[in-house]
Amino acid sequence: MKTTLSAIVCLAALLSAPAALAQSSDHPPDVVPAQSDGLKLSASIWAGAVAADHITTFQFRTRYPALLHEENPLVRPLENHPAWLVGVNGAIDAATGWAVYRFVGRAHPRIATLAFYGAAAYRAYLSAHNVHMMQQARTLNRNSP
Repeated sequence: MKTTLSAIVCLAALLSAPAALAQSSDHPPDVVPAQSDGLKLSASIWAGAVAADHITTFQFRTRYPALLHEENPLVRPLENHPAWLVGVNGAIDAATGWAVYRFVGRAHPRIATLAFYGAAAYRAYLSAHNVHMMQQARTLNRNSP
């Protein structure tokens, strides 16, 4: 699991490097198309990782409610309602992603790109963790009398 997370973080750094290198003194910072493309790509990868996390959280919470408990205090009261849990978390993620893209991405596109890749790596880890825990739960259910 640690190797997978390390690989994802390294990949995120490599994918953000072209956006960082694309900036030259010939273009003003607002008109660097490669940075805009890099930011869009990183935001898209982040959105995919968030979707994967939400899907696996919903599946885990629906199938094995006694094993998974929400750690986020903002949505902890919704842990017995998987659809609401994922919906509210999705709204929080959408607002956060929009704010980073809109405000940080305009002023500091390289930082926003790295933030999206880092957050995508974390969400990919959470998805993998959810899948791993569901596999363990399935194995326990099969082996129990």
